[in-house]
Amino acid sequence: MTKKTLTVFEDRYSRKQLTDVQKKELLSLESLWGKQNLILRADDRLLLRKYVGFIATPSLQIQILPKLFEDSVSAEDAEKEKLLSVRMLFRLLSSSGFLSIKDIPNPQQIAVMNGDLLEIFISIFTKKFLDLFHKQIHRQYEEREQNMVTIKGRILFQQQLLRNGFFKHKHYVNYQEFTENNLLNQIFKTTINSLRVLTKSDENKKNLNMAIMLLENIQFVRLSESLFSQVRFNRLNESYRALFQLAKMFYHNRQPGIHSGDERTFTFLVPLNQLFEYTLYQWIHEGLSPEGLEVKYQKPQRFLDSQNDVFLLKPDITIQSESNVHMIVDAKYKNPVSDSKVDLSESDVYQMLAYAVRYQCDRLCLVYPMFLNNKALKNPLATYVIQNGSQSIHISAFHIDISQEDLISAKSELVHALSEGIVLIEK
Repeated sequence: MTKKTLTVFEDRYSRKQLTDVQKKELLSLESLWGKQNLILRADDRLLLRKYVGFIATPSLQIQILPKLFEDSVSAEDAEKEKLLSVRMLFRLLSSSGFLSIKDIPNPQQIAVMNGDLLEIFISIFTKKFLDLFHKQIHRQYEEREQNMVTIKGRILFQQQLLRNGFFKHKHYVNYQEFTENNLLNQIFKTTINSLRVLTKSDENKKNLNMAIMLLENIQFVRLSESLFSQVRFNRLNESYRALFQLAKMFYHNRQPGIHSGDERTFTFLVPLNQLFEYTLYQWIHEGLSPEGLEVKYQKPQRFLDSQNDVFLLKPDITIQSESNVHMIVDAKYKNPVSDSKVDLSESDVYQMLAYAVRYQCDRLCLVYPMFLNNKALKNPLATYVIQNGSQSIHISAFHIDISQEDLISAKSELVHALSEGIVLIEK
């Protein structure tokens, strides 16, 4: 059966023609996705929420991208949004530290792979491996035990007596060999071999086959968590660490499929809002920590009702010094604009109000991605001043352009507003 490849955007309905088998495979993922986050209607409209990434079953491959446009877009805009979104996703993965590989694919590479996330990941991994292997073949000392005619290393006398009582010409020895056939290369070869089954790209197949040829003398291994934990890095193999992390990612995102036998399901799913908020945390931490401010992610956590320990509050980002919380930043990956008007969710504002009361903080900021249709709107998108007794609580909404090629300017704009302590509040 030919595998069908679908592209959808997170939290946006799209109509997809699926066979009964493909629908069964898709619905089998409810336990992984969450029933409320995977909806397939009778009219073939599909909605996937919360995660971005891809999932490949035996007959179906779906990639879920963060949306950048409003929901109603033309086919031409959808293709443009797809290419922009793929590149933006890789920038966020890199900027947040989620991916240790910093080589973000350029627009040409994305176009060659037709915006296919799985193929792009395979391409990044394979090209990085070939580049490193051609520069520096990884060899390391490996312990060996062998029954040999010649003496090499040291004789293991207990084994010598047990094995060579009648073979006086042999010696059971232990020695170290500086070899390519080491654990790290064995993991790479096994990973590369599994990727040859997944890829449909001729370019990826060619590069994967070339990598297998380079590793001709390397043994295959059975991958496991314990095997990955045995790898140690030093000055001889440090350059391979990022590649190893990517191989580990490929391993961890392989999960048993719904079919018997050797067929498997491969997933790479990242909670979109968590990715966005952690990216902002990294930016703010890097920008404000040198100024003596303490930036915390999802801390400190407090109960709204501290007497009964109920209604736990977990702000995305807090900016504080000592025990004083100066500012709380909350990230929301959604469009705060509807029909060209700012339309913040009441629940988002109430959430910020709860933070303000419990943390005694009067400066709070909601940060959204800048959707391409909203670029004409200036910051702050909205500002609310709420009186709580003698406390004046300022809640501002702010959007940042994470679709641009250079995220440094977006980071600088955000950090500058926060470091000045104004959060673009209208006084």
